[in-house]
Amino acid sequence: MIRTEQLAPDTIMFHVQGPFNPQVAKELSLSVFRSYHLGFKTFLCNLSLAMAFDKDAYYQLTLIGEGLRDKGRNWRVISPPSSRGNQLILRTSLQLLAPAKLN
Repeated sequence: MIRTEQLAPDTIMFHVQGPFNPQVAKELSLSVFRSYHLGFKTFLCNLSLAMAFDKDAYYQLTLIGEGLRDKGRNWRVISPPSSRGNQLILRTSLQLLAPAKLN
């Protein structure tokens, strides 16, 4: 499900809720296209309530962003923190200790 919210006269946010698959990504593309023709200049996509991400849908997000940037528009994706990112932070915070010296 996609819900839109106008944040300013030239800024619109798309809230994606539920599974984010190619069908939802296509619906998002069409909504962005219509909003572009209505004169919006800044586009935000909130994925914080989305789930079950599909790699083809991610690719569609990239295409949307590239198309808007080519036309001089702004595109930002807001997404939830991933568990993989948290694991990476945990791994990078570990420090190696120097070997102990025995007297």
